[in-house]
Amino acid sequence: MRQLTLYFHYAVQNLRRSGRWTIFAVFCVAAGVATMVALRTLGLSITDSLLTNVRGFNHGDINISVVSSTGPFSFTFQRGEDEPDVYRNNELENIRVWAEQWGARITAYAFAGNIQITTINDDHANRPQFTSTFFIDPQTFEIAGDIIAINPAGVRLRDLFTGGPEVVVSENLAQPQGIQVGDQVRVSGTETLFTVRGIVPTESEASINNLLASFFGFAYFDAQQAPTMQLTSRPNTLGIVLPEGATGAEIEAAAASVQTAGVRIANMHTTPQLLSRNQELADIVGRFIVMMGLGAMLIGGVGIMNTMLVMVGRRTMEIASLKTFGLKGHQVAGLFIVEAFLMGLMGSFVGIVAGLLMSRGVNEYGAAFLQQRIPWRLHPEAVIYGLGLGLIVTVVFGVLPVLSATKVRPNIILRPNEAHIPRAGWVQSLIALGAVVLVLGLIAGQILGPVLQDLIGIRTVLVFMLGIAGVAAALVLLAILTGIFWALVWVIGRLPTFGSAGLRLALANLSTRRFRTATTLLALTAGMFALSSISFVGLGTRDVVRFQFSETLGGNIITVPLLPGDFGQPLIEALLRNLPGVEHISKLNFNNSYIRRVDGEPVNFEGVRYGVRLTVLTRNSDVTISNGPVLLGRDLQPEDRGQPVVVLSQQAAVESLLEDYTLEDLGITVGSTIRLAIRGGERDFEVIGIVGNANGLAPNIAGAYLPPDIPGLEADREVTIAMVEPDKVNDVLLSLSTTPLLFAIDATFIDSLLKRLIDQLSAIPIVVGLLSLLAAAVIMANTVSLATLERRYQIGILKAVGLKRSRVLSIMLLENTVIGLLGGVLGVGISMAATGFLTAFGTGVVTPLPPGATTIALGLVVASVLIAWLATFLSARVAISEKVTAVLRYE
Repeated sequence: MRQLTLYFHYAVQNLRRSGRWTIFAVFCVAAGVATMVALRTLGLSITDSLLTNVRGFNHGDINISVVSSTGPFSFTFQRGEDEPDVYRNNELENIRVWAEQWGARITAYAFAGNIQITTINDDHANRPQFTSTFFIDPQTFEIAGDIIAINPAGVRLRDLFTGGPEVVVSENLAQPQGIQVGDQVRVSGTETLFTVRGIVPTESEASINNLLASFFGFAYFDAQQAPTMQLTSRPNTLGIVLPEGATGAEIEAAAASVQTAGVRIANMHTTPQLLSRNQELADIVGRFIVMMGLGAMLIGGVGIMNTMLVMVGRRTMEIASLKTFGLKGHQVAGLFIVEAFLMGLMGSFVGIVAGLLMSRGVNEYGAAFLQQRIPWRLHPEAVIYGLGLGLIVTVVFGVLPVLSATKVRPNIILRPNEAHIPRAGWVQSLIALGAVVLVLGLIAGQILGPVLQDLIGIRTVLVFMLGIAGVAAALVLLAILTGIFWALVWVIGRLPTFGSAGLRLALANLSTRRFRTATTLLALTAGMFALSSISFVGLGTRDVVRFQFSETLGGNIITVPLLPGDFGQPLIEALLRNLPGVEHISKLNFNNSYIRRVDGEPVNFEGVRYGVRLTVLTRNSDVTISNGPVLLGRDLQPEDRGQPVVVLSQQAAVESLLEDYTLEDLGITVGSTIRLAIRGGERDFEVIGIVGNANGLAPNIAGAYLPPDIPGLEADREVTIAMVEPDKVNDVLLSLSTTPLLFAIDATFIDSLLKRLIDQLSAIPIVVGLLSLLAAAVIMANTVSLATLERRYQIGILKAVGLKRSRVLSIMLLENTVIGLLGGVLGVGISMAATGFLTAFGTGVVTPLPPGATTIALGLVVASVLIAWLATFLSARVAISEKVTAVLRYE
């Protein structure tokens, strides 16, 4: 006990004596711990959010629906009075009788996904916006909990409807569209203007059960107004609330009973099922969030290791003296382990406080991810988590410096004027590295273990082995990257200085401690890469999608009739041809087919029973549209109409063949005759051409293209594509939206969906990137602090020969400006390379910086340099301000 007390007393004295520099090591730990606490709090808050108000999201303890479309992206169409997926009067009477027996309450409503809302500004219509739409009975809809409006504040949903053409919209629909209470909006299927009576919180309906409501918003209509939009007022969904206090078992029993109540049920959700699913989902999200933040914890560990290595190097005489006085190697190791422990303890406490303060802001990113409110509260588990990780990582990364301290020989006390840099042996270094891999691997296994066990059912021991293997692989990758950056720093140190003494000194200082500079540069580059790649890849992906749609669809407005084809298609065509701005029309018809014979020979491959599957597209257009760059033969021409010819797509064909057979494998070339089994019959087609695709990489939308008007291949339901002048798109969409039972969207709807999806899904990676960048800034400040400690003598000499304090500081600023600039350029440059590859794959044109990304790229590079300057000012000014005599006497 006395020995342990001595260790702590000695460690406290050392930390106090060198507090000016060890404080940055403490901040390194604090940055990592703060990141982990904030992210763990976010994960636990997401759990709270997903497990609260499940009854409200489900609109009851039990929710049943007659519609067959399922899933969070379900897009349910309403087809007017002929809609089959609605509850009939006898079914509603049956459910009412059942509800009386169980003492339950019921709300009946209809959900639809084909309603568009258009805002009117100065008599000009904006772009129609799709919404998740609920046709409700305002007096019974809130049986599972009140829905309170944001505007007018505090008003219940039921009190917002007065019986006229009115609508209540969600906050995430109102804000982008600029909708205010009292505005009038156009609704698809009618020319009647609807008055916006209120705006409700997004989380009223937006959840993982309805992601379309999260992305695009939602609207409530009184069901009595449905006929105004040429839709049925009959419900397709029933929410059932059991008496208060119903247990999970009772809810499940009621759910089993309702299946025999004489109502059709295509989908059913109960609160116990949703709670179980949400718990699993929240656990997975929370654990992956923590895994994403482990990088910041590793950065903190590297900061501790660098600080202790410098301290050991500076205190070799002290260590030798201790050994001369009789302390053994393990006792010296104990002194430094306790010192590392205390630094980890202080860093953990500071990090916990900072993490809790940051967690409120971090939760906002989680709310953007889920599109629902995330309540904040103090989670003791997050505090314990951060404290435990901080101490473990600090002690583990302190092993190598401790081993270096044990290598100091007592006899160097006899040679005080010689430099002695203790180094751990290879065996000891391997032991230290093994300890890092083992501990971090066990931590990773503990975090991801339950998820992997649930997903693939592997045993606990194997989970921890995978965790250790994963950490080992990650460290190998980090070692390779560090080596690359080490070589880069070596090259930079040998660049010409053009006679500038300050630049020569700055580059020489960079090369003096290449490993430390390389790790700092790696951390900064990783943070910049994380932030830039999220923006660049998102913008690049949207460019690819826009390109693919413009090249393959042949138009910018997609129309689908919800009426029978023999009536709906002529109606669409007549409407489009009479609208100003429509340049041309194409009708697309997709069919599945099988290649049965090639040049009279049957397709005979092992495992192929019916032939090789091929997707066939027939395009009937006013203009000639290229099916892709011609590789062999020719493309379809107007004179091919009605002829038994086919153009095959080389790459799309490969994608659509079941066993990855190529055209060459099948013996198909220009002039071949292939027999296709299509629409219940078989017929022969002559191959007149083979095309590639617009970019040479991504596959086309079909494997084969047939000319229109081939007998027997009439479309059951076609998709009509119109090419409209860009400035007329809104007007055309508005005109089409007033036509009942017509589904029309702008092709950029996919781009809008993708943008919102990217914005929502990138919320968590962005906050992780920001926190990791904060950790990188701290380790950079620590690196500068250690550099000033090691170069106190150099700084004293420079000041002694006449250099002013500002000049010395400018040299250090120049040195770290190089690191900051290089880190920003490398991080952004790697993101640009990845984006260039993505756009080349998707469009055939390398676009490293998508439109709108230039400002982001420049901003991130400037931010990287500012971080370097801030780190220099925070950590170097104190040493530079010291008197020359004090510095030289210290040395």
